[in-house]
Amino acid sequence: MVAPVDGPSSAPGTGFEQGKRNTALQAHVAFFDRDLDGIIWPTDTYIGFRELKFGVILSIVSMFIIHGGFSYVTWGSILPDPFFRLKIKHMHRGKHGSDSEIYTTIGEFDNERFNYIFDMYSSEPHTHLTFAEGVRMLHGNMNAFDPFGWSAAVFEWLATYLLIWPSDSKGISKMDVKSVYNGAIFYKISGRKPKN
Repeated sequence: MVAPVDGPSSAPGTGFEQGKRNTALQAHVAFFDRDLDGIIWPTDTYIGFRELKFGVILSIVSMFIIHGGFSYVTWGSILPDPFFRLKIKHMHRGKHGSDSEIYTTIGEFDNERFNYIFDMYSSEPHTHLTFAEGVRMLHGNMNAFDPFGWSAAVFEWLATYLLIWPSDSKGISKMDVKSVYNGAIFYKISGRKPKN
């Protein structure tokens, strides 16, 4: 397994290895690691967002938000990276407050928590989540005195909703949301083959 043993530890190797059991968070971000070296440059993120059919402006804004917010904590050094790169092996350290808690502290996908979130915030039969229900979920997950976490959660929910814009009024499907967490939908939308 390529997962770190605990929250403060690094994942072995580059943090994502083809054919091995990677965490859902590692798989989620590996889409953006175009050269498979375990390092995501800001240009990798920009290109990834463009491949996901986001416009130029939103791709640039996303690149600045993601790398500005997570480079320092994922780089693994006391000194910040001057190029604002992200390391997949430390990506679990970028888990922020006020999120859904679907990723564990080492980046594993918590299926029980995922189902709980849908049961709590979506309408019966709990198979879809509307934008308004997602906003309600954001409010329900807010931690006190956590403006970074609030902002990150809002950005993530907005990007997710735009990425898998629903075709009907039921909202986005539970399976599509799950495929965002493990990164599978990124390959489907972009047409690129998965790395593992």
